[in-house]
Amino acid sequence: MNLEYRLATEQDYDFTFNLKKSAEYGPIKAIFGWDEALQQHMHGQEWAAGKPMLICIDGIAVGSYKIEINADHIHFCRFFLLPEHQGKGIGSKVLKQLIIFAKEKQLPCKLSHLQGNRVGELYARFGFVIDGSDSQFVYMSRH
Repeated sequence: MNLEYRLATEQDYDFTFNLKKSAEYGPIKAIFGWDEALQQHMHGQEWAAGKPMLICIDGIAVGSYKIEINADHIHFCRFFLLPEHQGKGIGSKVLKQLIIFAKEKQLPCKLSHLQGNRVGELYARFGFVIDGSDSQFVYMSRH
């Protein structure tokens, strides 16, 4: 498996929406209800704020993530893998690289995930701790 990363381009817009939908449809539907038009609108806003990196295997996109560097922390977001590529160690490789990057920058890393999304277990295995939660999200960090 040859894992590579590249910045998303305009041609990846639809892929990244469908990726988010395939990875988070269940938790989003359970918490908010799935509203296709609203989700499309939110995706457009996120896209305009900054394109994610794509996770590729042998040149084929299978996931995404985004790292935002702030003055006092790194924010890790938009981390999605196609369901058929989950549980194969790809997320672990991405998180290992994130942790190295955060150490190099000497900044803590913060993230959040939807309640009920099993990705929280992966984050916990990599040393992220729960800082708080509400009815919709779990907030985690790693120092």
